[in-house]
Amino acid sequence: MRKIDKSIWIKFQNGDDNALSAIYENYVNELYSYGLKIMNDEQLVKDCIQEVFVQLINKRKALIITSNIHIYLFKSLRNKLFEEFRYTKRKQDILKLLSESEKLYENHAEQVLTDYDERQNIRNEIHSAMDQLTDRQKEVIFLKYAEGLNYNEIGTLLNIDKSSACTLLYRSIKSIRKSLKNVCFVDICN
Repeated sequence: MRKIDKSIWIKFQNGDDNALSAIYENYVNELYSYGLKIMNDEQLVKDCIQEVFVQLINKRKALIITSNIHIYLFKSLRNKLFEEFRYTKRKQDILKLLSESEKLYENHAEQVLTDYDERQNIRNEIHSAMDQLTDRQKEVIFLKYAEGLNYNEIGTLLNIDKSSACTLLYRSIKSIRKSLKNVCFVDICN
């Protein structure tokens, strides 16, 4: 950390609001310019800069900066902007999904009611097939498809090698397919 930054930082951590003002004045324009390079939304950048400084105030005693304030502030702003982007993206995805679901429901309400019993029977068959698996087989399926782990990660977690993890998953799926060979999956994804 540069000497001027270090002395300002120490004053700031000790509760000196003038030090906070100095940090803000020294970096706000650079942060603003950097933020606009990441996200072309002036209001969002301003809000995120404000949130970075609010976070600084709230965590002033606990923060330990080993490099310099400049890097810390830039990284904090970058993280905050990406966090806001992910939040906005998730919100848009959810709204889009809701809109699509409403349209689907309006267009296919009668078909959905007709297919409900058939789908419930298929779900029951799948649950029954899963119940026939050993605990380890259920675990490997969960790790692969629910948690998205790769074979190396599964092997590490289960204390087996990669090829054994692959074989265990293969046999588990083969067992499920054998149990479900007479089940018709027509239209289950619609």
